[in-house]
Amino acid sequence: MSLNILLVEDDIFLRSVMAEAVRILGHTVIERSSADQALIALEGTALIALVITDVRMPGRLDGLDLAQAIWLRWPKLPVVLMSGNTVLPPGFLPLNARFLTKPVHLDDLHHAIEELLPKTDQR
Repeated sequence: MSLNILLVEDDIFLRSVMAEAVRILGHTVIERSSADQALIALEGTALIALVITDVRMPGRLDGLDLAQAIWLRWPKLPVVLMSGNTVLPPGFLPLNARFLTKPVHLDDLHHAIEELLPKTDQR
């Protein structure tokens, strides 16, 4: 079953590659280049099954701010955070979240998606 996955990445090349990697799994990708835009998409009408977000992005919110907003408003919505220069303290992530170090290996991304989706319903 195709689910809507929100991909938030400011680097257009990385976003394109990652979007294709998600489509390979049969899902629909909604792409946004900032956490601010992603929050607007989440508040829209499309049901989002999973959010994949970079941590460091320009704008009012970064990916960590976005994740924290999601955990407050949609606590069952799984989130995959990615960063090449952020370290998260142990126990920081809820059970339905994963952290991937950049550069992200597509196998790791696929594994995180497959691991998180079966455990949750859409928001």
